[in-house]
Amino acid sequence: MKKSLLALLFLACSAASLARDTLTVMHYNLLYYGITTSFCNNQNNNVDLKDQYLSNIIDFVRPDIFTVNELGRGQDNANRILDNVMNVVGNNRYSAASYTNTTNSTIVNMLYYDHNKFSLYFEAVVANLMRDINLYTLYYNDQEMLAAGDTIFLTAIVAHLKAGGAAEDQQTRTAEAQAVMAYINANNMKGNLLFLGDFNMGSSFEQAFQHITYHPNEAIRFYDPINQPGQWYNNPNFAPYHTQSTRSGSHDCFVSGGLDDRYDLILASRAVMQGYYGLQYIDGSYKALGQDGNRFNQSVIYPANNSAPQVIIESLYGMSDHLPVVMKMRTDQITAGQQPLLASIPSIRFNNPAREHLNLQARQSATGLDIAIFSLTGEKVRAWTGLDLMAGEGQSFELSGLQPGVYLIRALGKDILPFSAKLIKQ
Repeated sequence: MKKSLLALLFLACSAASLARDTLTVMHYNLLYYGITTSFCNNQNNNVDLKDQYLSNIIDFVRPDIFTVNELGRGQDNANRILDNVMNVVGNNRYSAASYTNTTNSTIVNMLYYDHNKFSLYFEAVVANLMRDINLYTLYYNDQEMLAAGDTIFLTAIVAHLKAGGAAEDQQTRTAEAQAVMAYINANNMKGNLLFLGDFNMGSSFEQAFQHITYHPNEAIRFYDPINQPGQWYNNPNFAPYHTQSTRSGSHDCFVSGGLDDRYDLILASRAVMQGYYGLQYIDGSYKALGQDGNRFNQSVIYPANNSAPQVIIESLYGMSDHLPVVMKMRTDQITAGQQPLLASIPSIRFNNPAREHLNLQARQSATGLDIAIFSLTGEKVRAWTGLDLMAGEGQSFELSGLQPGVYLIRALGKDILPFSAKLIKQ
């Protein structure tokens, strides 16, 4: 009898353990990956070396979700990381989100994810004042929950905010933050959200950060998982959290001066912090990889750094002038129907794939509507402006002459939230 009870207890514990998973999220500014500038080139920022450095870091952290800034523009660079870094040595578990570059910036964002654990549900460009700010909604591949018509959603917003300490730079960052929060507020997004990026802020007192963390709508506020408000820049009290720069000596490409900025952040919604909807931040898991608190105005390699294996410390030094930030969440099963819809429902329907015509239909009335189609390199290949559509009304546009392939369609209007999505032309 005791043996039977012990066996049942073991099975129950095993089943309980299967209901939980630990998810690792990493964000990283890649420092002009795959692109040449007047100061960064293939001699001082060699992409082949960067592939090896990044591969070492990915293999060490093994993120389930990996978001990046400063990926050089062009689909080829996004594919290169997937093929040369993420899916190597028999590993084929990562997929990439859609490439976007509506502002024709030299650097863009990207999200990579473990497709064994997640599926990509929705994508949008929620703001593009300087560079695209991307929103990606994923859902967790829990087969039992999916069979019951439910699952866990997670939305990741990835931004590279305006750099600089001048008043106009701070104003631009505030405008970018306001655009993101306006999108979240308008879509009533109260579920599992992460806001990741190079925020380029010197302190938590900056208006942009205040708007994100003390938004008038308390339900959509983001939280710093390690709760470290203050004057971050050049403050030794925040040495354990600084993420730039990995170099102390002069360098043409890498920012120098040592680690004295907390630019790179992962912020989390209340739902993630409290575990309301199947995901919960694991206390103590947030860190800047390679940061041991002894780096103030020093490099990541000097003085001696034993916070990670030496090959990782050296890879961090060689890869970028930023350190990646990492956090973990645990999954918990949720009651069916409990998970809120996180992704914004696009205001415009369209046929996808499209052949000879693009057929648009408005879910709601839209005036002054601008529709544009971009190639994956950011070139605008079709545009229609000043459209007025009533709710439910459709309109057709000819696509003859547009080569078959994958494109990005963007809709802007006075009465709708901006959105972008992948369009396949057959």
